[in-house]
Amino acid sequence: MNKEIQDYIITYYLDLMSPEEKLAYKHAHSTLKLDGSENLEKMQRIYLKTGWLTKDQTVLGLLNNGLEKFNENTATRILRDHHLDIVFNYCPKCHKLARTPTAKQCRFCFHDWHKENNNITDCDL
Repeated sequence: MNKEIQDYIITYYLDLMSPEEKLAYKHAHSTLKLDGSENLEKMQRIYLKTGWLTKDQTVLGLLNNGLEKFNENTATRILRDHHLDIVFNYCPKCHKLARTPTAKQCRFCFHDWHKENNNITDCDL
């Protein structure tokens, strides 16, 4: 799976993550946010208490190979298990992936399809 498709799925289909994947995602992004924090220990306690960080070894195991590998594995699983729920929005002119599932203007060729028929299609990967 190419990185563009992977990022699209992770960005717009977080709701299709498993509960463990969601927690791992929150943990990874919270860790990045806390990096370099002046009151790191205090902030970590707060983040653990509010559920933004976890000590669950199963969840942390999903991040063993880093955030990029986690995103790749998660996007692949989401696509495999929910391919009928995912909408890939391609530009009708240049056929490149639009920025969002509901975009109506291409970020590459700037084609505007606001007044055209809906072009949202599934992707053959």
